[in-house]
Amino acid sequence: MAMTLAEMRAGMSDKVAQQVVDTFLRESEILQMLPFDDTVSPSGGSTLTYSYLQKKLPSTAAFRQLNQEYESSQATVEQKSANLKIFGGKFTMDRVLKTAEGRYNNLSFQMEEKIRAAISLFHHTLINGNSTTSTEEFDGLDKMLVGTSTEFNTGSIIDVSNITSLRANADQLYEELMNLVRMTDADALLMNTQMLGKVQTLARTLGYKTESEEAFGRKVVSMDGVRFMDLGNHYTVSGDTATANSVVKSGLKRSVGGSEKTGLTDIYGVKFDINDGFHAATLTGDASIKTYVPNFDDPGAVKDGEVEMVAATVLKNTQHAGVLRNIKIG
Repeated sequence: MAMTLAEMRAGMSDKVAQQVVDTFLRESEILQMLPFDDTVSPSGGSTLTYSYLQKKLPSTAAFRQLNQEYESSQATVEQKSANLKIFGGKFTMDRVLKTAEGRYNNLSFQMEEKIRAAISLFHHTLINGNSTTSTEEFDGLDKMLVGTSTEFNTGSIIDVSNITSLRANADQLYEELMNLVRMTDADALLMNTQMLGKVQTLARTLGYKTESEEAFGRKVVSMDGVRFMDLGNHYTVSGDTATANSVVKSGLKRSVGGSEKTGLTDIYGVKFDINDGFHAATLTGDASIKTYVPNFDDPGAVKDGEVEMVAATVLKNTQHAGVLRNIKIG
């Protein structure tokens, strides 16, 4: 059954659960639009598997003459599966801090920060996940699209690294973006913050930029009805040092056209469709996101709080997601 997180939230009776899902929606543009198929349940094993048919090639039609038969042809599909993955995190809090917090709600702060971390990890895996190299992850778009017919511009670069290059190559970038959109019927283009600035300048220069306001008051930027989405950063922490890395990677180094190029990034286009496009899969019912809030009236000085999500991303039609490679932004 196709449901967005907003629809899941509307069906929840638990006010805390509603607030948690509300935070997921508030902090993530893509989770506002991404449909979930909430049909996965355990089937006697230790894995949570979502099985589906992925459309590879369409059926064809032809003319025929009298007394002749059509040549047989069938649409090509492939049996695929995705294992749901469990991710989230835990924090600890002393009951004394809860008792003495006053106006400052430390529990709420820790919970919201853990939700933001889970969103960051979901964004990162949605693009970069690779279950082959890391079994804890689900596969992301970067892996799904390698070698497909909707992986564009693999043999050249589009240089928009400065305003002079952007103006010189604006028509080329626009044409490539529109090709990505047309070929995938994309609802959204996913990119990093630096690339978003370049595309906004492009859209404004060519007169195609439009802005609106989404449900949470944030500006939504689009071009020809296609929404631009900045997937932000994914943070890693080592000791006392936090490192921010763009979810859609920047500063990539690749061999393009026989020579090494640096400062590259990609743009992903997706059509959100549970039957014939890109979507997420999760557990049956409203169990996709769970929080475990500590009860400070119970014995024990230090309590745990947790946030957990169970999901995977799915591409049912390889023609409804694509990637524009090798855009030079640095």
